[in-house]
Amino acid sequence: MCCSMQRPHPQSRRKASMMTPTTARARALRPVDRGEAGRILADLRAQDFVFTVLETERVSDTYQRVRCAGNGFLRTHAPYPTMWVRLWFTDPTGTGAGHQRAYTLVDPDVETDTFWLEFAIHDGAAARWAQQTVPGDEIEASLYGSEPSLPDCDDVDRHLLVGDTASLPAINSLLDAVSAAPTTVVLEWVHPEDRALPVRLRPQDSLRWVRRTDNGQGLLDAVDAEVAAFVAADEAPGERTNLHATEATCTRLFAWGACDTVTTRALTKKLRAAGLRRDCIKTLGYWLPPKEDDQALAG
Repeated sequence: MCCSMQRPHPQSRRKASMMTPTTARARALRPVDRGEAGRILADLRAQDFVFTVLETERVSDTYQRVRCAGNGFLRTHAPYPTMWVRLWFTDPTGTGAGHQRAYTLVDPDVETDTFWLEFAIHDGAAARWAQQTVPGDEIEASLYGSEPSLPDCDDVDRHLLVGDTASLPAINSLLDAVSAAPTTVVLEWVHPEDRALPVRLRPQDSLRWVRRTDNGQGLLDAVDAEVAAFVAADEAPGERTNLHATEATCTRLFAWGACDTVTTRALTKKLRAAGLRRDCIKTLGYWLPPKEDDQALAG
């Protein structure tokens, strides 16, 4: 069932959660061995930066926010909705080996050169860093591959945004930036408290939370229902029975989606099969599912 939520003010969200007190000492930046991935990004001329942690905020047991100073980053790179950077994390076992994870800039402030990063907590080096970092800590970052995700036209009839807690920061940035056309947000949840996370809905928008079931199939079924409802409301008697009959135009529906890589591929195929033009669909896989999930949806 779809429901509406009032869009919370950023300050009210921060007051409602817990700020981490500064009790631990900041640690010196430890260079990360970036391995082959780092060499490839260097060949592609990715730009490297170092961010400094300013404060942390525990939103829930499964969600953490970290505010950073860009150290000049935002003064040379104008932010845009869904803008993301690659953060480099060291293997916590102490081997020095590292890996990268991508995170959306939340509420970037060019004047102060600061922004928030949001972490859906699970077992991994990135989540552990987010929970353990303290003000003064530094982290390496790279910029490569990020690009704006707004629709190519401003006169769409509706937006459809699909994701989960990992892509919620990007979805919130889109809700701040898209046109006044109504937006339907479909989000997948794993932990019950996920459904309490702030979603920046406007009065004309609607939200549908879907529990992760069948390795992401529940989310895909919910998207099917939303697209079908949109088509049914738009059709006049005796006209098209579905979007296969006539190619949809970008003035009707814009869809954006970011889930696990397997679900995202299936989502893209569904939206194209529904008749949406390629330039009306923007999707990106945000995380790798377990292999059994991959086999379930790809088989």
